[in-house]
Amino acid sequence: MTPLRKRRSGSMFKWYFIRTSISVILCLTISSFAILFFFLNFWKTDKLTALKEDALSVSQSVELFSENSGEYFNDDSESFLQYAKNIVLTVAHASDSSLFITDSDGRVIICSDSAIDTENESSSNVCERHKNISFSHDMLAEIAFSGKNGYMYDGLLSGFADENHLLGAVTLETPGKRLYLIAVQPESTAFLPYTTEFLRIQIFSSLVALLLSFILSVIFSYRMVRPLKKITAATKQYAAGDFSARINTADVYNELTQLVDSVNKMADGLSVLEESRSSFVANVSHELKTPMTVISGFVDGMLDGTISPEESQKYLVIVSDEVKRLSRLVVAMLNMSKIEAGKLSLNTSVFSLREIFIKTIIGFEKLINDKNIDVAGLSSLENVVITADETLITQIIYNLIDNAVKFTENGGVITVSVYEEKKEAVFSVRNTGRGITDNEKELVFDRFYKVDKSRGLDAKSFGMGLYIVKSIIELHKGTITLETDENKFTEFIVRLPLQ
Repeated sequence: MTPLRKRRSGSMFKWYFIRTSISVILCLTISSFAILFFFLNFWKTDKLTALKEDALSVSQSVELFSENSGEYFNDDSESFLQYAKNIVLTVAHASDSSLFITDSDGRVIICSDSAIDTENESSSNVCERHKNISFSHDMLAEIAFSGKNGYMYDGLLSGFADENHLLGAVTLETPGKRLYLIAVQPESTAFLPYTTEFLRIQIFSSLVALLLSFILSVIFSYRMVRPLKKITAATKQYAAGDFSARINTADVYNELTQLVDSVNKMADGLSVLEESRSSFVANVSHELKTPMTVISGFVDGMLDGTISPEESQKYLVIVSDEVKRLSRLVVAMLNMSKIEAGKLSLNTSVFSLREIFIKTIIGFEKLINDKNIDVAGLSSLENVVITADETLITQIIYNLIDNAVKFTENGGVITVSVYEEKKEAVFSVRNTGRGITDNEKELVFDRFYKVDKSRGLDAKSFGMGLYIVKSIIELHKGTITLETDENKFTEFIVRLPLQ
Protein backbone atom coordinates (compact mmCIF):
# COMPACT_ATOMS: atom_id res chain seq x y z
CA MET A 1 0.00 0.00 0.00
CA THR A 2 1.35 3.41 -0.97
CA PRO A 3 2.09 5.46 2.17
CA LEU A 4 0.16 8.70 2.51
CA ARG A 5 2.20 11.83 2.09
CA LYS A 6 2.08 14.46 4.78
CA ARG A 7 -0.32 17.23 3.88
CA ARG A 8 1.42 20.44 2.87
CA SER A 9 0.76 23.19 5.37
CA GLY A 10 -0.05 26.78 4.48
CA SER A 11 -2.11 28.28 1.71
CA MET A 12 -1.51 27.93 -2.02
CA PHE A 13 -1.37 31.74 -2.24
CA LYS A 14 1.52 31.88 0.24
CA TRP A 15 3.48 29.09 -1.45
CA TYR A 16 2.94 30.55 -4.91
CA PHE A 17 3.96 34.03 -3.74
CA ILE A 18 7.10 32.76 -1.96
CA ARG A 19 8.19 30.66 -4.92
CA THR A 20 7.52 33.47 -7.37
CA SER A 21 9.51 35.88 -5.20
CA ILE A 22 12.43 33.46 -4.90
CA SER A 23 12.36 32.94 -8.68
CA VAL A 24 12.42 36.70 -9.28
CA ILE A 25 15.32 37.18 -6.85
CA LEU A 26 17.30 34.35 -8.43
CA CYS A 27 16.64 35.68 -11.93
CA LEU A 28 17.72 39.20 -10.92
CA THR A 29 20.84 37.89 -9.20
CA ILE A 30 21.86 35.71 -12.13
CA SER A 31 21.11 38.44 -14.66
CA SER A 32 23.05 41.00 -12.57
CA PHE A 33 26.15 38.81 -12.45
CA ALA A 34 25.81 38.02 -16.14
CA ILE A 35 25.50 41.71 -17.01
CA LEU A 36 28.45 42.53 -14.73
CA PHE A 37 30.54 39.78 -16.36
CA PHE A 38 29.84 40.98 -19.89
CA PHE A 39 30.25 44.60 -18.83
CA LEU A 40 33.69 43.94 -17.34
CA ASN A 41 34.81 42.05 -20.42
CA PHE A 42 33.62 44.89 -22.62
CA TRP A 43 35.21 47.46 -20.34
CA LYS A 44 38.52 45.58 -20.22
CA THR A 45 38.70 45.28 -24.00
CA ASP A 46 37.79 48.93 -24.39
CA LYS A 47 40.38 50.02 -21.81
CA LEU A 48 43.14 47.94 -23.38
CA THR A 49 42.33 49.48 -26.75
CA ALA A 50 42.40 52.97 -25.18
CA LEU A 51 45.81 52.33 -23.58
CA LYS A 52 47.15 51.09 -26.91
CA GLU A 53 45.76 54.20 -28.63
CA ASP A 54 47.39 56.42 -25.97
CA ALA A 55 50.75 54.77 -26.57
CA LEU A 56 50.31 55.11 -30.33
CA SER A 57 49.38 58.79 -29.97
CA VAL A 58 52.52 59.55 -27.95
CA SER A 59 54.64 57.56 -30.38
CA GLN A 60 53.31 59.47 -33.39
CA SER A 61 53.78 62.84 -31.66
CA VAL A 62 57.39 62.08 -30.65
CA GLU A 63 58.25 60.73 -34.11
CA LEU A 64 56.76 63.84 -35.72
CA PHE A 65 58.81 66.09 -33.37
CA SER A 66 61.94 64.13 -34.23
CA GLU A 67 61.33 64.50 -37.96
CA ASN A 68 60.66 68.24 -37.77
CA SER A 69 63.45 69.15 -35.33
CA GLY A 70 66.04 66.61 -36.31
CA GLU A 71 66.28 65.63 -32.66
CA TYR A 72 66.23 62.03 -31.59
CA PHE A 73 67.10 60.04 -28.53
CA ASN A 74 70.71 60.09 -27.29
CA ASP A 75 72.48 61.10 -24.11
CA ASP A 76 72.72 64.80 -25.15
CA SER A 77 69.26 65.32 -26.67
CA GLU A 78 67.71 67.42 -23.90
CA SER A 79 65.05 68.97 -26.14
CA PHE A 80 63.98 65.54 -27.40
CA LEU A 81 63.77 64.16 -23.87
CA GLN A 82 61.91 67.20 -22.60
CA TYR A 83 59.34 67.10 -25.40
CA ALA A 84 58.87 63.37 -25.02
CA LYS A 85 58.45 63.75 -21.29
CA ASN A 86 55.89 66.56 -21.68
CA ILE A 87 53.73 64.67 -24.15
CA VAL A 88 53.95 61.54 -21.98
CA LEU A 89 52.84 63.47 -18.94
CA THR A 90 50.00 65.15 -20.82
CA VAL A 91 48.58 61.92 -22.24
CA ALA A 92 49.06 60.04 -18.96
CA HIS A 93 47.22 62.73 -17.04
CA ALA A 94 44.36 62.73 -19.55
CA SER A 95 43.99 58.93 -19.52
CA ASP A 96 44.69 58.43 -15.79
CA SER A 97 47.39 55.87 -16.59
CA SER A 98 51.14 55.49 -16.31
CA LEU A 99 53.20 55.89 -19.53
CA PHE A 100 56.76 54.69 -19.99
CA ILE A 101 59.37 55.03 -22.70
CA THR A 102 61.88 52.21 -22.51
CA ASP A 103 65.00 51.31 -24.42
CA SER A 104 65.56 48.06 -26.26
CA ASP A 105 66.69 46.41 -23.02
CA GLY A 106 63.44 47.22 -21.25
CA ARG A 107 64.90 49.88 -18.93
CA VAL A 108 62.64 52.88 -18.26
CA ILE A 109 63.95 56.08 -19.89
CA ILE A 110 60.96 58.36 -19.26
CA CYS A 111 58.19 57.84 -16.72
CA SER A 112 54.96 59.84 -16.55
CA ASP A 113 55.06 59.71 -12.75
CA SER A 114 58.32 61.70 -12.54
CA ALA A 115 58.05 65.20 -11.00
CA ILE A 116 58.47 68.35 -13.10
CA ASP A 117 60.28 71.39 -11.81
CA THR A 118 58.70 74.09 -13.95
CA GLU A 119 60.90 76.90 -12.56
CA ASN A 120 64.24 75.26 -13.28
CA GLU A 121 62.80 73.45 -16.28
CA SER A 122 64.57 70.38 -15.10
CA SER A 123 63.15 67.16 -13.91
CA SER A 124 64.03 63.60 -13.24
CA ASN A 125 62.98 61.52 -16.23
CA VAL A 126 62.34 58.46 -14.11
CA CYS A 127 60.50 58.49 -10.77
CA GLU A 128 61.88 56.77 -7.73
CA ARG A 129 59.02 54.21 -7.77
CA HIS A 130 59.75 53.01 -11.30
CA LYS A 131 63.49 53.56 -11.72
CA ASN A 132 64.35 49.93 -11.00
CA ILE A 133 61.59 48.50 -13.20
CA SER A 134 62.41 46.88 -16.48
CA PHE A 135 60.08 45.12 -18.88
CA SER A 136 60.91 41.59 -19.96
CA HIS A 137 62.60 40.83 -23.25
CA ASP A 138 59.75 38.47 -24.18
CA MET A 139 57.22 41.28 -23.84
CA LEU A 140 59.44 43.67 -25.79
CA ALA A 141 59.73 41.07 -28.53
CA GLU A 142 55.94 40.77 -28.74
CA ILE A 143 55.60 44.58 -28.82
CA ALA A 144 58.19 44.76 -31.60
CA PHE A 145 56.41 41.99 -33.50
CA SER A 146 53.09 43.88 -33.33
CA GLY A 147 54.76 47.08 -34.53
CA LYS A 148 52.42 50.00 -35.10
CA ASN A 149 49.39 47.73 -34.78
CA GLY A 150 49.94 47.81 -31.04
CA TYR A 151 50.20 45.23 -28.32
CA MET A 152 47.73 44.60 -25.46
CA TYR A 153 48.26 42.59 -22.26
CA ASP A 154 46.21 41.77 -19.18
CA GLY A 155 47.93 40.15 -16.19
CA LEU A 156 50.73 40.45 -13.65
CA LEU A 157 53.75 42.68 -14.38
CA SER A 158 57.12 41.96 -12.80
CA GLY A 159 58.24 44.80 -10.56
CA PHE A 160 54.77 46.27 -10.22
CA ALA A 161 52.30 45.69 -7.38
CA ASP A 162 51.04 42.12 -6.95
CA GLU A 163 47.85 42.65 -8.94
CA ASN A 164 46.70 42.50 -12.52
CA HIS A 165 47.53 45.39 -14.79
CA LEU A 166 46.24 46.44 -18.17
CA LEU A 167 48.92 47.31 -20.72
CA GLY A 168 48.98 48.78 -24.20
CA ALA A 169 52.21 49.35 -26.11
CA VAL A 170 53.72 50.29 -29.51
CA THR A 171 57.25 50.74 -30.88
CA LEU A 172 58.87 54.17 -31.25
CA GLU A 173 61.34 54.24 -34.16
CA THR A 174 64.15 56.79 -33.92
CA PRO A 175 67.32 57.00 -36.02
CA GLY A 176 69.71 54.37 -34.81
CA LYS A 177 67.57 53.11 -31.95
CA ARG A 178 64.17 51.48 -31.26
CA LEU A 179 62.26 52.65 -28.23
CA TYR A 180 59.01 51.33 -26.73
CA LEU A 181 56.01 53.34 -25.58
CA ILE A 182 54.06 51.46 -22.87
CA ALA A 183 50.81 52.58 -21.18
CA VAL A 184 49.92 50.79 -17.93
CA GLN A 185 46.97 50.99 -15.57
CA PRO A 186 46.15 48.83 -12.51
CA GLU A 187 43.03 46.81 -13.18
CA SER A 188 41.55 47.62 -9.77
CA THR A 189 42.08 51.37 -10.19
CA ALA A 190 40.32 51.40 -13.52
CA PHE A 191 37.74 48.87 -12.50
CA LEU A 192 36.64 50.20 -9.10
CA PRO A 193 34.87 53.46 -10.08
CA TYR A 194 32.94 51.83 -12.91
CA THR A 195 32.09 48.78 -10.87
CA THR A 196 30.90 50.82 -7.91
CA GLU A 197 28.67 52.94 -10.12
CA PHE A 198 27.43 49.89 -11.96
CA LEU A 199 26.59 48.10 -8.71
CA ARG A 200 24.84 51.20 -7.37
CA ILE A 201 22.67 51.41 -10.49
CA GLN A 202 22.11 47.66 -10.52
CA ILE A 203 21.10 47.56 -6.84
CA PHE A 204 18.71 50.46 -7.27
CA SER A 205 17.11 48.98 -10.40
CA SER A 206 16.94 45.54 -8.75
CA LEU A 207 15.16 46.96 -5.73
CA VAL A 208 12.65 48.70 -7.98
CA ALA A 209 12.19 45.51 -10.01
CA LEU A 210 11.77 43.46 -6.82
CA LEU A 211 9.19 45.87 -5.46
CA LEU A 212 7.22 45.79 -8.70
CA SER A 213 7.53 42.01 -8.96
CA PHE A 214 6.31 41.56 -5.38
CA ILE A 215 3.29 43.76 -6.07
CA LEU A 216 2.56 41.94 -9.33
CA SER A 217 3.11 38.57 -7.64
CA VAL A 218 0.52 39.45 -5.01
CA ILE A 219 -1.96 40.51 -7.69
CA PHE A 220 -1.33 37.53 -9.98
CA SER A 221 -1.21 35.06 -7.08
CA TYR A 222 -4.53 36.32 -5.81
CA ARG A 223 -6.09 36.18 -9.27
CA MET A 224 -4.80 32.65 -9.78
CA VAL A 225 -6.04 31.42 -6.39
CA ARG A 226 -9.40 33.23 -6.59
CA PRO A 227 -11.03 30.61 -8.90
CA LEU A 228 -9.85 27.86 -6.56
CA LYS A 229 -11.44 29.69 -3.63
CA LYS A 230 -14.66 29.90 -5.61
CA ILE A 231 -14.46 26.17 -6.30
CA THR A 232 -13.85 25.50 -2.59
CA ALA A 233 -16.79 27.68 -1.59
CA ALA A 234 -19.03 25.99 -4.14
CA THR A 235 -18.05 22.47 -3.01
CA LYS A 236 -18.75 23.47 0.60
CA GLN A 237 -22.24 24.47 -0.49
CA TYR A 238 -22.62 21.12 -2.25
CA ALA A 239 -21.51 19.31 0.89
CA ALA A 240 -24.17 21.23 2.82
CA GLY A 241 -26.84 20.09 0.34
CA ASP A 242 -27.13 23.32 -1.67
CA PHE A 243 -26.42 22.52 -5.33
CA SER A 244 -27.41 25.91 -6.74
CA ALA A 245 -23.89 27.39 -6.83
CA ARG A 246 -22.20 27.60 -10.24
CA ILE A 247 -18.79 28.96 -11.25
CA ASN A 248 -18.43 31.28 -14.24
CA THR A 249 -15.79 29.87 -16.62
CA ALA A 250 -15.07 33.41 -17.87
CA ASP A 251 -13.35 34.12 -14.52
CA VAL A 252 -10.76 31.34 -14.81
CA TYR A 253 -7.75 30.50 -16.92
CA ASN A 254 -7.83 27.85 -19.63
CA GLU A 255 -6.01 25.32 -17.43
CA LEU A 256 -8.82 25.55 -14.85
CA THR A 257 -11.70 25.63 -17.32
CA GLN A 258 -11.98 21.84 -17.46
CA LEU A 259 -11.93 21.65 -13.66
CA VAL A 260 -14.64 24.31 -13.38
CA ASP A 261 -16.73 22.58 -16.05
CA SER A 262 -16.36 19.30 -14.16
CA VAL A 263 -17.40 20.96 -10.90
CA ASN A 264 -20.43 22.55 -12.58
CA LYS A 265 -21.37 19.23 -14.18
CA MET A 266 -20.91 17.54 -10.83
CA ALA A 267 -23.26 20.11 -9.30
CA ASP A 268 -25.81 19.43 -12.04
CA GLY A 269 -25.46 15.70 -11.48
CA LEU A 270 -25.74 16.04 -7.71
CA SER A 271 -28.77 18.28 -8.11
CA VAL A 272 -30.45 15.74 -10.38
CA LEU A 273 -29.39 12.94 -8.05
CA GLU A 274 -30.84 14.75 -5.04
CA GLU A 275 -34.11 15.35 -6.87
CA SER A 276 -34.11 11.73 -7.99
CA ARG A 277 -33.41 10.58 -4.44
CA SER A 278 -36.24 12.68 -3.07
CA SER A 279 -38.55 11.45 -5.81
CA PHE A 280 -37.39 7.89 -5.22
CA VAL A 281 -38.17 8.07 -1.50
CA ALA A 282 -41.56 9.67 -2.16
CA ASN A 283 -42.49 7.18 -4.88
CA VAL A 284 -41.30 4.13 -2.97
CA SER A 285 -43.16 5.33 0.10
CA HIS A 286 -46.30 5.75 -1.99
CA GLU A 287 -45.88 2.42 -3.79
CA LEU A 288 -45.36 0.60 -0.50
CA LYS A 289 -48.10 2.45 1.30
CA THR A 290 -50.90 1.67 -1.19
CA PRO A 291 -50.72 -2.17 -1.17
CA MET A 292 -49.97 -2.25 2.55
CA THR A 293 -53.05 -0.13 3.22
CA VAL A 294 -55.18 -2.45 1.08
CA ILE A 295 -53.76 -5.56 2.78
CA SER A 296 -54.16 -4.10 6.25
CA GLY A 297 -57.72 -2.96 5.56
CA PHE A 298 -58.95 -6.28 4.22
CA VAL A 299 -57.17 -8.35 6.89
CA ASP A 300 -58.55 -6.15 9.67
CA GLY A 301 -62.03 -6.41 8.11
CA MET A 302 -61.84 -10.20 8.12
CA LEU A 303 -60.53 -10.28 11.69
CA ASP A 304 -63.15 -7.98 13.17
CA GLY A 305 -66.03 -9.56 11.24
CA THR A 306 -66.70 -6.59 8.96
CA ILE A 307 -66.09 -8.92 6.02
CA SER A 308 -68.21 -12.03 6.20
CA PRO A 309 -66.64 -15.47 5.87
CA GLU A 310 -68.48 -15.94 2.58
CA GLU A 311 -66.73 -12.86 1.09
CA SER A 312 -63.33 -13.58 2.62
CA GLN A 313 -62.22 -15.72 -0.33
CA LYS A 314 -62.76 -12.88 -2.76
CA TYR A 315 -60.79 -10.42 -0.64
CA LEU A 316 -58.01 -12.91 0.04
CA VAL A 317 -57.43 -13.00 -3.71
CA ILE A 318 -57.01 -9.19 -3.65
CA VAL A 319 -54.65 -9.47 -0.67
CA SER A 320 -52.63 -12.09 -2.56
CA ASP A 321 -52.38 -9.82 -5.61
CA GLU A 322 -51.15 -6.94 -3.46
CA VAL A 323 -48.54 -9.17 -1.77
CA LYS A 324 -47.31 -10.21 -5.23
CA ARG A 325 -47.21 -6.56 -6.19
CA LEU A 326 -45.05 -5.80 -3.13
CA SER A 327 -42.78 -8.69 -4.04
CA ARG A 328 -42.34 -7.38 -7.58
CA LEU A 329 -41.62 -3.92 -6.23
CA VAL A 330 -38.92 -5.24 -3.89
CA VAL A 331 -37.36 -7.32 -6.67
CA ALA A 332 -37.42 -4.33 -9.04
CA MET A 333 -35.76 -2.08 -6.46
CA LEU A 334 -33.10 -4.71 -5.78
CA ASN A 335 -32.39 -5.00 -9.51
CA MET A 336 -32.31 -1.23 -9.84
CA SER A 337 -29.91 -0.99 -6.90
CA LYS A 338 -27.61 -3.60 -8.47
CA ILE A 339 -27.72 -1.85 -11.85
CA GLU A 340 -26.82 1.57 -10.42
CA ALA A 341 -24.07 0.05 -8.27
CA GLY A 342 -22.68 -1.81 -11.29
CA LYS A 343 -23.08 -5.13 -9.49
CA LEU A 344 -25.63 -6.72 -11.81
CA SER A 345 -23.55 -9.36 -13.60
CA LEU A 346 -24.54 -11.30 -16.70
CA ASN A 347 -24.96 -15.07 -16.59
CA THR A 348 -24.82 -15.75 -20.32
CA SER A 349 -26.12 -18.78 -22.17
CA VAL A 350 -27.33 -19.64 -25.68
CA PHE A 351 -31.11 -19.57 -26.21
CA SER A 352 -33.86 -18.78 -28.74
CA LEU A 353 -35.69 -15.45 -28.60
CA ARG A 354 -38.70 -16.95 -30.37
CA GLU A 355 -39.23 -19.54 -27.63
CA ILE A 356 -39.11 -16.85 -24.91
CA PHE A 357 -41.69 -14.75 -26.79
CA ILE A 358 -44.07 -17.70 -27.18
CA LYS A 359 -43.76 -18.75 -23.50
CA THR A 360 -44.27 -15.18 -22.29
CA ILE A 361 -47.36 -14.56 -24.43
CA ILE A 362 -48.85 -17.86 -23.23
CA GLY A 363 -48.45 -16.55 -19.69
CA PHE A 364 -50.57 -13.51 -20.62
CA GLU A 365 -53.21 -15.60 -22.38
CA LYS A 366 -55.98 -14.97 -19.82
CA LEU A 367 -55.46 -11.19 -19.80
CA ILE A 368 -55.30 -11.14 -23.61
CA ASN A 369 -58.53 -13.09 -23.90
CA ASP A 370 -60.28 -10.94 -21.28
CA LYS A 371 -59.58 -7.82 -23.36
CA ASN A 372 -60.25 -9.61 -26.65
CA ILE A 373 -56.79 -8.61 -27.95
CA ASP A 374 -55.47 -10.04 -31.20
CA VAL A 375 -51.78 -11.06 -31.18
CA ALA A 376 -50.15 -10.76 -34.61
CA GLY A 377 -46.74 -11.92 -35.87
CA LEU A 378 -46.36 -15.10 -33.82
CA SER A 379 -46.27 -17.34 -36.88
CA SER A 380 -43.56 -15.27 -38.59
CA LEU A 381 -41.11 -15.05 -35.66
CA GLU A 382 -37.61 -16.01 -36.83
CA ASN A 383 -35.66 -18.51 -34.76
CA VAL A 384 -32.90 -16.09 -33.71
CA VAL A 385 -30.41 -17.63 -31.29
CA ILE A 386 -28.36 -15.26 -29.12
CA THR A 387 -25.81 -15.47 -26.32
CA ALA A 388 -27.03 -13.39 -23.40
CA ASP A 389 -28.47 -13.60 -19.89
CA GLU A 390 -31.69 -15.56 -20.48
CA THR A 391 -33.30 -14.49 -17.19
CA LEU A 392 -32.73 -10.78 -17.84
CA ILE A 393 -33.81 -10.99 -21.50
CA THR A 394 -36.97 -12.80 -20.35
CA GLN A 395 -37.62 -9.93 -17.95
CA ILE A 396 -37.28 -7.43 -20.83
CA ILE A 397 -39.77 -9.31 -23.01
CA TYR A 398 -42.15 -9.79 -20.06
CA ASN A 399 -42.15 -6.07 -19.22
CA LEU A 400 -42.70 -5.02 -22.84
CA ILE A 401 -45.61 -7.44 -23.34
CA ASP A 402 -47.04 -6.52 -19.96
CA ASN A 403 -47.07 -2.84 -20.95
CA ALA A 404 -48.57 -3.69 -24.35
CA VAL A 405 -51.42 -5.69 -22.78
CA LYS A 406 -52.01 -3.03 -20.19
CA PHE A 407 -52.28 -0.12 -22.66
CA THR A 408 -54.03 -1.87 -25.54
CA GLU A 409 -57.72 -1.02 -25.75
CA ASN A 410 -60.35 -3.78 -25.81
CA GLY A 411 -60.34 -5.44 -29.21
CA GLY A 412 -56.93 -3.96 -30.04
CA VAL A 413 -53.90 -5.59 -31.65
CA ILE A 414 -50.45 -6.49 -30.30
CA THR A 415 -47.81 -7.21 -32.95
CA VAL A 416 -44.54 -8.98 -32.09
CA SER A 417 -41.53 -9.64 -34.30
CA VAL A 418 -38.12 -11.31 -34.02
CA TYR A 419 -35.52 -11.21 -36.80
CA GLU A 420 -31.81 -10.85 -37.52
CA GLU A 421 -30.40 -7.74 -39.20
CA LYS A 422 -26.78 -6.63 -39.74
CA LYS A 423 -25.31 -8.96 -37.10
CA GLU A 424 -27.92 -7.85 -34.58
CA ALA A 425 -30.84 -9.64 -33.02
CA VAL A 426 -33.90 -7.38 -33.34
CA PHE A 427 -37.24 -7.85 -31.60
CA SER A 428 -40.16 -5.49 -31.14
CA VAL A 429 -43.51 -5.23 -29.39
CA ARG A 430 -46.17 -2.95 -30.91
CA ASN A 431 -49.63 -2.26 -29.56
CA THR A 432 -52.53 -0.17 -30.75
CA GLY A 433 -53.88 2.47 -28.42
CA ARG A 434 -53.58 6.11 -27.57
CA GLY A 435 -49.79 6.15 -27.98
CA ILE A 436 -47.31 8.35 -26.18
CA THR A 437 -46.95 12.13 -26.58
CA ASP A 438 -43.72 13.74 -27.72
CA ASN A 439 -43.23 15.26 -24.26
CA GLU A 440 -43.49 11.83 -22.64
CA LYS A 441 -41.14 10.03 -25.05
CA GLU A 442 -38.04 11.31 -23.26
CA LEU A 443 -39.43 10.40 -19.84
CA VAL A 444 -40.76 6.86 -20.24
CA PHE A 445 -37.37 5.33 -19.37
CA ASP A 446 -36.99 7.36 -16.16
CA ARG A 447 -37.43 5.76 -12.78
CA PHE A 448 -40.98 5.84 -11.34
CA TYR A 449 -42.39 7.59 -14.38
CA LYS A 450 -45.94 6.47 -15.29
CA VAL A 451 -47.36 7.36 -18.68
CA ASP A 452 -51.04 7.36 -17.69
CA LYS A 453 -51.42 8.73 -14.21
CA SER A 454 -54.83 10.30 -14.72
CA ARG A 455 -56.77 7.39 -16.24
CA GLY A 456 -55.44 4.76 -13.85
CA LEU A 457 -54.54 2.30 -16.62
CA ASP A 458 -51.19 1.85 -14.91
CA ALA A 459 -52.51 1.72 -11.35
CA LYS A 460 -50.73 -1.51 -10.46
CA SER A 461 -47.43 -0.41 -11.97
CA PHE A 462 -44.65 1.20 -9.98
CA GLY A 463 -42.90 2.97 -12.88
CA MET A 464 -39.58 1.12 -12.91
CA GLY A 465 -40.23 -1.44 -15.67
CA LEU A 466 -38.90 0.51 -18.64
CA TYR A 467 -36.03 1.96 -16.60
CA ILE A 468 -34.90 -1.59 -15.74
CA VAL A 469 -35.51 -2.72 -19.34
CA LYS A 470 -33.25 0.00 -20.74
CA SER A 471 -30.57 -0.66 -18.09
CA ILE A 472 -30.51 -4.40 -18.88
CA ILE A 473 -30.30 -3.71 -22.63
CA GLU A 474 -27.40 -1.28 -22.14
CA LEU A 475 -25.73 -3.90 -19.94
CA HIS A 476 -25.87 -6.18 -23.00
CA LYS A 477 -24.45 -3.30 -25.13
CA GLY A 478 -27.74 -3.04 -27.01
CA THR A 479 -30.22 -0.24 -27.72
CA ILE A 480 -33.93 0.34 -27.31
CA THR A 481 -35.93 2.86 -29.34
CA LEU A 482 -39.48 4.05 -29.07
CA GLU A 483 -41.73 4.78 -32.05
CA THR A 484 -45.20 6.11 -31.41
CA ASP A 485 -48.08 7.93 -33.01
CA GLU A 486 -50.46 9.53 -30.56
CA ASN A 487 -53.90 7.82 -30.53
CA LYS A 488 -52.64 5.14 -32.94
CA PHE A 489 -49.81 2.91 -31.69
CA THR A 490 -46.71 2.48 -29.52
CA GLU A 491 -43.75 0.29 -30.50
CA PHE A 492 -40.56 -0.60 -28.62
CA ILE A 493 -37.69 -1.91 -30.76
CA VAL A 494 -34.72 -3.67 -29.13
CA ARG A 495 -31.42 -4.38 -30.85
CA LEU A 496 -28.83 -6.71 -29.28
CA PRO A 497 -25.44 -7.56 -30.78
CA LEU A 498 -24.96 -11.17 -31.85
CA GLN A 499 -21.91 -12.83 -30.33
